[in-house]
Amino acid sequence: MSATPYNVFQPGLIRGAERSSFDPEKRYAYVEHPTEGWRVFLRSCVFLHPQGEPLHPTNVLVVKRTGARMSSPTWEPPKGQMEGKDMTEDLSVLELLENNVRRETEEEAHITEIRHLRHTHQVFQGQEKNYPPNTYFQYHIFQGFITEEQVAQSFETFDWIKEHPKAFKRWRRDRREKDAVAWFDPRTTRLNPRWCPDIMARYLQFITSR
Repeated sequence: MSATPYNVFQPGLIRGAERSSFDPEKRYAYVEHPTEGWRVFLRSCVFLHPQGEPLHPTNVLVVKRTGARMSSPTWEPPKGQMEGKDMTEDLSVLELLENNVRRETEEEAHITEIRHLRHTHQVFQGQEKNYPPNTYFQYHIFQGFITEEQVAQSFETFDWIKEHPKAFKRWRRDRREKDAVAWFDPRTTRLNPRWCPDIMARYLQFITSR
């Protein structure tokens, strides 16, 4: 793992997409340095706070992996990988990441409006086990705010999902990945241990350094 995240915003990077052995149905977006040879797959994550309330670092929305027990460590803020179909040449990498995090939030949390969305300048870089040498992923960490109406929309949608499991199974795959929403509580909504604790730590670093 590279100690310092590579700068995916620099000019001249090659843009592309590639299928993963973990999920061969999709092509995931990456940028690659033309001479140094490193490749970074682009991912995003957003910490959503209720608008109009005092900003508390951990008062953020989290969603649970479909089918997991409520008490299991499978909760996380809305996050996900950028797909190749979303990689366009007319937008900057930052704009692409912003679009990606809005899409992931709509699919996973059923939030359709994020206010004051911004990149926190915090990045978590890592490697998957199936990556070749000099290949990484980056989670770009965003902050946003949601209104009472958006919060109600999210919670009501998940209530509907609970009441209509057969209809929920007919939804397209990307919208069936999460089946519960909550405000984060370290005792009752335990974070997915894979990357989320590190991502949360970086977000808290952003909050406490302000």
